[in-house]
Amino acid sequence: MRSSPQLTVLTEPAGEGGKKYGGHFAVTRSLVEGLQKIKADYNYNPGAITEVGETVAVLSGIETLREAMDWKNKGYIHKLLGGPNLMTVRAKGFREIFSSPAVDVCLVPADWVRIAYEETAPALKGKIRCWYAGVDENYWQPEKKTAKDKTALVYWKTEPAEFNRQVERILLEHGWNPVRVVYGRYTAGEFKELLAKSVFAVFLSRSESQGLALAEAWSMDVPTLAWSPRELVIEARPYSVFSASPYLSDPTGLQWTTAGELEQLLEALPAKLAAFKPRKWVLKNMTDAVAAQKFLAIVNEKDG
Repeated sequence: MRSSPQLTVLTEPAGEGGKKYGGHFAVTRSLVEGLQKIKADYNYNPGAITEVGETVAVLSGIETLREAMDWKNKGYIHKLLGGPNLMTVRAKGFREIFSSPAVDVCLVPADWVRIAYEETAPALKGKIRCWYAGVDENYWQPEKKTAKDKTALVYWKTEPAEFNRQVERILLEHGWNPVRVVYGRYTAGEFKELLAKSVFAVFLSRSESQGLALAEAWSMDVPTLAWSPRELVIEARPYSVFSASPYLSDPTGLQWTTAGELEQLLEALPAKLAAFKPRKWVLKNMTDAVAAQKFLAIVNEKDG
């Protein structure tokens, strides 16, 4: 008889570099540390199969998922969840993997991703659940002693450099001092330091499956003006539904599409700033503990 927890969370190994978590670091970190905070009965990447729980969630790593599918087919585990960082709809074997009866639940980070999955593999309808990771609200916490001037952070992830420069020019014309952050070229500490100085942030990304950087800004009590593009085409596939800020809401910020719309927002912004409550929204909806509770709710859904 084995002694194992209710839930086992699996990813591919963290690998070299001293990383504590495998897969998408921020997502894995959020779930594991969230489960710790709510004192859930779980383990993460156990060293022996005898330590694997009856319910297994594979966050990332296709080979890890295949191994867990084999355990499920052999009756060693009872329930298998896969996602949200396993593969894209363009990946080879997408339909076969997620449509397999061995995978009970397919996890995606937002509803627009669910729609994209179901359009690619209609057999997934009814099998997908949306789950998003959280942020560490104790780390991403505004510093009360930091004096905010007229600084506006510009988060540049996609689109040509000229578009980014155009946004920065518009900010300057409206009396704001833009500071640039380039996706993949900053540390958490650098991002936090700039957020602490910023009154708001402008995000330039064509699509986001969740948008954890936005959530980190919100946790720092920085509202966001998120660009909302008109279309998303990846490898010749146009997406019917997509989002660059899936969890943006009235308390956390506003959307814009054209330069003219951005200018209108900036003109009205001084009167609106006090109405934004991004950190309050995060504390209620997107901390690690909240994310872990939502994850367990999906795990504990009755079969069928």
